[in-house]
Amino acid sequence: MLRFLTKAVIFTISILASYLITGAIEDRVLRETEQFRPLTATLLGMAIIVAVFVPVFAYTERMTEAAIKAGLRQTKAGAGKVLGAVIFVGIIFLILIALFLDRWFGISIIDAI
Repeated sequence: MLRFLTKAVIFTISILASYLITGAIEDRVLRETEQFRPLTATLLGMAIIVAVFVPVFAYTERMTEAAIKAGLRQTKAGAGKVLGAVIFVGIIFLILIALFLDRWFGISIIDAI
């Protein structure tokens, strides 16, 4: 059960991190494509996002898995296996929430509270 939960958390964090990375790339592409007609800009943007998203997701998933495993080893030693995992995953999700709040609304997590 713990292995399934760990894989689900890694997958979820990978998707959220990949979205943030591809969103930043999308913003950059859209700024550069303003010189093209809308259809051309759309096709270019779609092609670039697909070309970038696949390797970014694969890289992000490997990096997320490595970071989570390293973090779990550290927190397991200090707070115990289950409590350490819960604390570590909570911290990761807090960081992701802060990044999404900044990206979508331009506010910090403190401002949202």
